[in-house]
Amino acid sequence: MGEIENPYLDTIYRQVVTEHFQSNEWREILINPEGASTILLDESTLPRSGGHCFKDIPNRFIFWRILYDKLELVEYSLDMNLTENQVRIHFCDSPVLESGISVYETLESVVLLVPTACSCHRLTFPRPNRLENVNDNVLLDSSIFSNFNVPSIDDPATFYSYNAKLSNPYSAASCLDQKHDAIFIIALQNNVMLYIRMEYISGLPTSKEICQESAVPRMLSNITKVFSTHIENSVINSLVVHPFQQDIYVYSLDNTCELKVWSIDKSIYIYIMDMKKIYAASTENGSKPHIIHKSFDDQLLLTIYLSLSESSTFVVLEPCTDHGMFKLQQKFNVRSPINSRLVDMSLYGNEIWCIWRTGKDTACVKSVNIRNGGWKDCSLDITVVEQSIQYSSNPKQNYLDKIFSSSTYFTNDDLKNAIAVYDTSDNCEFITDYRTKISNVIDTKVAQEMDKYNSADIESQMQLIEQCSVSFYKSCLDYRRKRLAPLGLIWLGSPSFLVVVVTNSSFCFLRPSDKIENNIFSFKNPENETKLNNLLNVLMSEPKNNFNLFLDINMSPKNFLELIRGCYMFNSSDSIISLFLNGCNVLDTVRVLIKMLHADPKIDEDMEDTLYSRCFRSKLGISVVSHSFHQIMVTRFDLCCRLFTFMELNSKNYGQTREYVVDASNLAYSYWIQALFSHDIKLYEKMISSNVLLAREPFMDYIDSLLNYTWPLIDASTLVKFLLQEGQYTFIQQIAQLLGFNKWEETLIISYLLNNDPDKALKILISDLKKNLDNFLKAITLFEKYNYYDHAVKLGNHALKICKYTENKNMTSMFHSNIFLNNLKLKAYRSAYNNILCLEDQDRKLNCLHTFVLTLLENNEKEELMSFNFYGLQSSVEDIVLKKARSLSNVDAYPFYMFLCSIHDKYAKYKKLSMTFYELYLRADTCVAQEQYLRLSLLYLEILNPNDAWFVTVSLPFFSKTDDVYNGIMQIEHLKKLCWLARARQEIEESTINIDVQSVISILLTKHKYKDVMRLSKMWNLSLCQPLRELVKTCLSLIDSEECDKAWIWLADNGVSGEGIDSKKIAWHFLEKLVNRYEQEGKTLIHYHVADELLRHKSFLPNWIVKTFKEINVGELLQLYLSYGELIHCSDLILELIEKEISSEDTESTFDKTIPVDIIECVIVNLKHNNLQAGDEILNKYKIFCDKIVVQENKMECF
Repeated sequence: MGEIENPYLDTIYRQVVTEHFQSNEWREILINPEGASTILLDESTLPRSGGHCFKDIPNRFIFWRILYDKLELVEYSLDMNLTENQVRIHFCDSPVLESGISVYETLESVVLLVPTACSCHRLTFPRPNRLENVNDNVLLDSSIFSNFNVPSIDDPATFYSYNAKLSNPYSAASCLDQKHDAIFIIALQNNVMLYIRMEYISGLPTSKEICQESAVPRMLSNITKVFSTHIENSVINSLVVHPFQQDIYVYSLDNTCELKVWSIDKSIYIYIMDMKKIYAASTENGSKPHIIHKSFDDQLLLTIYLSLSESSTFVVLEPCTDHGMFKLQQKFNVRSPINSRLVDMSLYGNEIWCIWRTGKDTACVKSVNIRNGGWKDCSLDITVVEQSIQYSSNPKQNYLDKIFSSSTYFTNDDLKNAIAVYDTSDNCEFITDYRTKISNVIDTKVAQEMDKYNSADIESQMQLIEQCSVSFYKSCLDYRRKRLAPLGLIWLGSPSFLVVVVTNSSFCFLRPSDKIENNIFSFKNPENETKLNNLLNVLMSEPKNNFNLFLDINMSPKNFLELIRGCYMFNSSDSIISLFLNGCNVLDTVRVLIKMLHADPKIDEDMEDTLYSRCFRSKLGISVVSHSFHQIMVTRFDLCCRLFTFMELNSKNYGQTREYVVDASNLAYSYWIQALFSHDIKLYEKMISSNVLLAREPFMDYIDSLLNYTWPLIDASTLVKFLLQEGQYTFIQQIAQLLGFNKWEETLIISYLLNNDPDKALKILISDLKKNLDNFLKAITLFEKYNYYDHAVKLGNHALKICKYTENKNMTSMFHSNIFLNNLKLKAYRSAYNNILCLEDQDRKLNCLHTFVLTLLENNEKEELMSFNFYGLQSSVEDIVLKKARSLSNVDAYPFYMFLCSIHDKYAKYKKLSMTFYELYLRADTCVAQEQYLRLSLLYLEILNPNDAWFVTVSLPFFSKTDDVYNGIMQIEHLKKLCWLARARQEIEESTINIDVQSVISILLTKHKYKDVMRLSKMWNLSLCQPLRELVKTCLSLIDSEECDKAWIWLADNGVSGEGIDSKKIAWHFLEKLVNRYEQEGKTLIHYHVADELLRHKSFLPNWIVKTFKEINVGELLQLYLSYGELIHCSDLILELIEKEISSEDTESTFDKTIPVDIIECVIVNLKHNNLQAGDEILNKYKIFCDKIVVQENKMECF
């Protein structure tokens, strides 16, 4: 055979029902065949089905379902999700001949041959590609039906219509011949077969009738003798057509059990076999027709079912030639184990698979090995049997829980159909909350029946509620049973070795049972009698499954074991059990069974990555895997429960077997966990999807790898990590209670924390006296991560007690640090500070102090922080705060500077306080703030002793250097200067905080702020003359009335006022006042510049200026007059001076000391030059004055 031989040939198969994947949404295609419509004589209401698995693409298959004139085509894959995979073709009034449907794969396409009662169709679909090089993450593909549409089926080359109205076609067969032409054989009621050929490309049809009256060539006259023995008017029950050598042979099996072989080329039958004579000579035909099927891989085999009244028979024949003569060689024959109606049979490899209908919506599936003739049962879904529920005060809720205990057991259609039995309204299609709807339906039914009962009889009412609940539950089971009634089988072959079971309105699977299941299902087989089977016979004496009673994950270990005892208790007085216990030593057998039940995770650890498979990754594939896993886990759990109670019984009676009781209980715990985990199908499917590397081939190896991967008894780390990701915290904690958690304690701790139960996590950690200190650190980190800081503190204090005995200073410091951090988060500041003081490591202490100080400041706990004395740590605290402040923006740094000021003030560190305010001035972003901080800095510096009233200026990296920042010693006078500058800056609109003093003065002059300018100039040792020159110009401008009005504004800005006085006079008086204030005593520098500016503008000098010059430095005034060509003023001044000097009675002349002679002589020369009369007068007076001086000097010499 071409296929890989089934490694599970001797293994019992078990039914697996997945979620209901088949949708109710179909792409509908309506076909109106051109032939006359007809009606089949056997118009069965049961659908028929068939299927095909693709040869080169594993796990991908199509199946069809026929209900009279409708053909449903469906495609699925266990490896890829397929889109647009459902098509329903309606051959209007032309019933489909289901026995004639066949599927063939060519290099380019998939061909589906469909005969109906008046037409034949060749439907061609694209052949799917074998997706080997596709990205592993791409799990989506288009179905071969995705582009199927009406035009493709209406193409004349794809169909042929025939008129067989009078012949009533009822059976058919089809195939592709050697040229890929479509061959159809139609069985007609008049004992005629209609042969139809449709050519491959053109679809050109040819047809002819074949019947027993066809001419027989003389060369075959010897065969006609054989023909003459057959019974006339036989009716063909079943047909097969297949190419043979260069001919096409038709194999017909009629109601007389005659198998005829017809040659299409010769239009006669060339071979006949009386099957009844060979295999059932003394038996009458059964009520159902005989069936013939073919299978062809490398060779053609015919599988024949002879429907007989007593013992039907299966026969496998192989067409062949012997010395040029055709013959049918028997390969195998066996009696049918059941005489019920055979629904479907197929030969796959070395097995014949059969479905019998044993009752309404019930069936039996068996297979037989054609090598040894041994029949093998298939374990079908037995949950159709009603299970009793113990008395409850709320039976309706119990049955509702039972209905919804699994999200996949009942489909929505099952529930809708059951609801429709009780609720005839039309709104069943729009149900969203099925539980509520069903509850209401049951309540309505109870209310309708309540009139028959006494309203005071509570017990009767409860019985009625239970009856109605049971009735509805049975209705759900009935519809589920109907949905899953088998119609046909498809063998998937390697690598899954699964069998698809096509059902009434869905499909399911048959899978090989695992080693434990196989032993359980076959222990009653007399050929397999072993000690293990004998033990299983005792353990499984009552076939019941109580897993639904164990769905409470919160069950304590004690209650769990009590429930097992209650559900699975063996009766020690039972003769079979007593005989078994007394008759042999069961311990060796139990040991073998326990070993079989143990998983071995190390097997998968040793596997190479090359074993990874791309199979079973579609939604359907994952569902089959998860449901199969759950089945196996429930079966093993059931067996472990039985083994536990059995070993307890044995231990009570014989002792010395307690270890086996413990082993059995641990196994029960483990499989209970696995069964509960996989009971949540969606959760388990998610685990499978996220661990694709676990996939193995064949299918059952994949199941084993999943069991090993999630096996909780040895190390549940893998399982609990996944459960943690999915938020299954209670589940994790239950596993810990049952099986221990040494290897995954961290996961358990996290689950308690996420479940808001940190006390239990802390209890676990503290209770372990041998725990490593490093583990405590990890646990403290976990408490911190999930914000349970108080528990972190408690655990840290517990660890510190242990550290005292170990004298591990490093660990002690680490725990103090951890406790400190958590106390800080709890705002237990005193405790946190004490943790700092306990630290001996100076670096760690400073780090903690840094965190402590900054945390309190960031939490706005300034007063709390101030309450600590920081004995021995004050400088460190100051440095921490200062560095932090300097690292922040001005806004963010402000609270830190304020705290620094507070702590300096607390300990009377005024110099540092002054320095801090000075630094704030440097960082201030407004002129007002600059002045404020400078004033405060000045204030605290003035408090100090004058000898200590200084500090070194701060140089900040982010602060640009300006002219007003001293890189040296900062004293009181410096601060005052900066303070006045800051104030002056405020007078300037849109002023920048770092504008220099010259710029400030320049701008203030434009604003006529002469008073401020003079003050700044005086303080900063800048020229006082230039501002006064500007004031002179302003005063000279007051000749304009408009300027006089404006003058009041700037005069007011300078603090000058005058009621009813001319602003011009006030301005000149203001100038006089400023000059006199800022002129140095005995100096005339400022007067000189004011006079110079006046003379420059050809203005008269005020008397007060002239007077000052005369008193102090008249020569300078004379020089000014002369420089501006004021000769008249010069002459007047000289004459006045000479007259004064002449009239003076002083014996000692000062004339030459106050007025330079050279200036007088220069004036006289200029007067003469300009022919001025005053020149002569001055010259004469000057001569007289000089003579007087000479006389006085002579007198002095005489004395």
